[in-house]
Amino acid sequence: SSDLPSFKLEDWLDASSSIFLWNIALKPTAVSAQISVACSKMVAACGVILAAICLAGAGATTFPPKSDHFLRVDSADATCHGADLHHGGTTDIPKLKELCSNHEACVGFNSRGMLKRDTSVGCQDNDLSDGAELYVRVDESAVADQIGLVPLPMSASQGTTTVSLATEFTFKTKFTSEDVREFMDTATAEYFSLIFTHVSNARNSTSGITSLNIVVESTSLDLSLSTDESYKLSIPSSGVATLSAATVFGARHGLETFSQLVNFDLESGRYVIANTPIEIADRPRFAHRGTMLDTSRHYHSLATIKRFIRSLSYAKLNVFHWHIVDDQSFPLNLNTLPNLVKGAFSSQEIYTAEDVAHIVAYAKLHGVRVIPEFDTPGHATSWCTGHPEICPSASCRGPLNPATNATFDVIGKLISECKTLFTDEYFHLGGDEVHASCWNSTASIASWMKEKGFSTEDAYKYFVAITHATARSLGRKSIHWEEVFNHFGGELDKDTIFQVWLSHSTAAKIVADGYHCILSNANAWYLDYMTTVWQQVYANDPVMGISDPAQQKLILGGETCMWSETVDDSDLFNTVWPRA
Repeated sequence: SSDLPSFKLEDWLDASSSIFLWNIALKPTAVSAQISVACSKMVAACGVILAAICLAGAGATTFPPKSDHFLRVDSADATCHGADLHHGGTTDIPKLKELCSNHEACVGFNSRGMLKRDTSVGCQDNDLSDGAELYVRVDESAVADQIGLVPLPMSASQGTTTVSLATEFTFKTKFTSEDVREFMDTATAEYFSLIFTHVSNARNSTSGITSLNIVVESTSLDLSLSTDESYKLSIPSSGVATLSAATVFGARHGLETFSQLVNFDLESGRYVIANTPIEIADRPRFAHRGTMLDTSRHYHSLATIKRFIRSLSYAKLNVFHWHIVDDQSFPLNLNTLPNLVKGAFSSQEIYTAEDVAHIVAYAKLHGVRVIPEFDTPGHATSWCTGHPEICPSASCRGPLNPATNATFDVIGKLISECKTLFTDEYFHLGGDEVHASCWNSTASIASWMKEKGFSTEDAYKYFVAITHATARSLGRKSIHWEEVFNHFGGELDKDTIFQVWLSHSTAAKIVADGYHCILSNANAWYLDYMTTVWQQVYANDPVMGISDPAQQKLILGGETCMWSETVDDSDLFNTVWPRA
């Protein structure tokens, strides 16, 4: 509320919070219109975003020490070694705030009482290694001038003029191919309906912003890990706004940004943009920004999955990691393996090949890649219903049987058919939580392991190596859960991606070994962990603990994960958002 002149940052904003949220809190009068649009649209798609802001938003911002506002940071990467001024002679936090406020060179302090002259992000400081906290001095006036967008763009400037959209406002696209025209026609139609949500007679003006002219440079509609998603948006105080992007996917992000800037002014009945002229240059911080959805523990309808994809796009997330099957059900109907779908909950709770193709195409229209996951050899007992021959026994059904070629024949057919349905170059093969007691207790498997001189660890490695090679032979690169790296280290191809879920610290080991990594550590980004507070979600920086710039580049980004043991269509969105 703008009637809170005594507002104090530290009273509201705790532990490793966001520059964006400072913006909302510290300048309500300047950005309330923009925030209300962003929030109302996000709520319609279920929420604003926290992890998304971290993955898509800008890097570190430095503020001059002009105020007595302090932000507490619980990250070991939030301060630089050798930045000490002197010890304040106390560990009392209010007293240290006062001491730092009265010292011109002080930009922060730690909870041990050491005043700091430098708190730049990206340097290691042992002061924080055993629980000490850092308090960073922030400038209220500098924060207040930031633009109200979710997530914050890489760079932005704004003026002070509020401008209306003209009655005949329209989107105009300069297209380089018919495919680009069709894509942008769909995107602009969607955003037109998202922006102009009221029936009003007051849009009868020829002045103001008459159009948003969109220029897309590339004719390609290829969507991959390397796609250029950058854009530039220029909004003057009158006339024609412009949006330029290398690809349609960058242009779509630009439309999302434009939609957040437009607000309906109730008093005048007009659609307006505050703080023009506005200049924005934006690109993602990470190439891989996603959320995983589990459709095995509870079935999710096609309508829900499409709504889920739309909500990802509003947060500028670009990956739908589809954990299609697991122990509980196998809901995918495959033409080459028709018996597998016998593992579904029912004949009504399935996805056909046509359904999958529709979802993949729909996601692409929203700038979202679809990466399928078929977790093996563990988490696969639902396969046994239709193919009992690939499981250890009727009474001990998992992990999948590594001792028979039938198992790998089924997996090969599955990947072969699915590569025609899922167009992304990556295929997630799982590999987590392989509990091999059934292998030891099944006579035929135990005999096979003895004959080969295998331990259960060796059998696990054998299984992963074959499925990994199968995917490669069929033109797909592999993603594996963290355990595969923990067990086998650097023995797989270097274009393999490992997804961390057990411990954030494993990411540093993965990139040090030359592999790419996706972060999904459970203590911050598992959305079924309902006790995780938003500060943990937001502060979970994928490159935390990695100081080498070359290794930081191997961190592709991250995903929040929505495991569905306790979630179905009725409560999916209010569980996913706003934390995702």
